[in-house]
Amino acid sequence: MLDALDRRREEARRAGLPAGVERIRYEWTPRAGLPRAAAPPRVLCRAEPDDEVFVDLFRRVLSGTLDAASRKEAALLGAEAQARGDVDFCRDEMPGDRSWWRIGRTPDGEILGFVLPSRNQNGPVIGHLGVLPEHRGHGYADEILAEATRILVAGADARVIRADTDVTNVPMAAAFARAGYRATGCRLVLSAP
Repeated sequence: MLDALDRRREEARRAGLPAGVERIRYEWTPRAGLPRAAAPPRVLCRAEPDDEVFVDLFRRVLSGTLDAASRKEAALLGAEAQARGDVDFCRDEMPGDRSWWRIGRTPDGEILGFVLPSRNQNGPVIGHLGVLPEHRGHGYADEILAEATRILVAGADARVIRADTDVTNVPMAAAFARAGYRATGCRLVLSAP
């Protein structure tokens, strides 16, 4: 299998597509059980109807992001345009319910991060999850992901929830594992530099 991957990488390089990102696919099924909320909860997730709030949060989470595609787009378009494009895509192109989107806050109201549970052509997905740079490393992604999982089970009657993250995004991969998401595959995304 490694030989086949090496051949494809070489063919892509010769075709002018030398940049590659490996992404891990995760899946949650009811067999894993619903992720439990912390007791007492450290993160309160609430709906937010204002898209501009999400544009701002997308822009803010770009700082230090481990997501290669987001970094690349922000470098090409600028952080504001990249953030706006992500929000527009999730709202207009993904068939999930916009009311599922959540902002995670401390019990005192400070914003920690956000999640966009949604659907794509294959079913329920974790569209985006971001923790603000100043709050990373405290396990808040676990509670935000747990809420998104519960939303998709309740709102989309999810029997399988899929999510992807870059191989280099070790903290997000660990959050998926802790929430009962199982790695089911890896894909190589090739693009021009």
